[in-house]
Amino acid sequence: MASELGDFLRARRTDPALDPRPKSDVGRRRISGLRREEVAAAAGISVDYYIRLEQGRELRPSDAVIHALACELHLSDDERRHVFQLRDATSAPPRDEHTGDVELSARMTALVDAVSPRPAYVLDRVSNMVAANVEGLALYRGFADKEPGERNTCRYLMTDARARETFVEWEDLARGAVAHLRAANATDLHDPELQALVVELSAASPLFSGWWAEHLVQRRRAAITHVRTDAGEVVAWRYEVLHLPDEGLRMTLWLPAADR
Repeated sequence: MASELGDFLRARRTDPALDPRPKSDVGRRRISGLRREEVAAAAGISVDYYIRLEQGRELRPSDAVIHALACELHLSDDERRHVFQLRDATSAPPRDEHTGDVELSARMTALVDAVSPRPAYVLDRVSNMVAANVEGLALYRGFADKEPGERNTCRYLMTDARARETFVEWEDLARGAVAHLRAANATDLHDPELQALVVELSAASPLFSGWWAEHLVQRRRAAITHVRTDAGEVVAWRYEVLHLPDEGLRMTLWLPAADR
């Protein structure tokens, strides 16, 4: 029986970037990435144990095993953290949702309004926009005409043609949104709200389906990107992401790239 942990390890192990062959040595190896035997040997565990991990028959690897696998699979800090979260998800307490709380919504609205005219908005764990100032809302063309419950930035990036026109580095932003969606929900990847969004976007976007299947993991933090205005001008922005883990929210603040 497959597991999220097993699926993630398999996706990372078969990453072509891990292929040990010289680029000139082609045609001799039928798989991409690493063999199970290679990963197990480098991590100091038996092949049988590693196979059980990938097949979901072993769900509680030790910290030492995770660290060894992380080194061999060249996991980033976010991916390493993700493995620990997947392992511990079965014993995690039920998620305490706050995003529907009226008081919390009012606090977040006051927070983003306070930084105006800098664009800012607050997203929940599935990228629903729960608060935004006027400038933040304007970054996503058409959002102002949508009901608050329909404003999802991941859906917008993957399915709205205006996203490609607005964000010059659209693919980086869209791929990052998918990676963050998985990272933000590591403790409950079978949550009905998340699964409904995944099913919807997989049907609407082959790119989303492919990226989700790759088990991409990366938390949003900060980056410089370029936004095309309605007048056609390209403006460089630096966004900063502030995480509010107790509430399951994150605030994104956009600053002119020159303000560094």
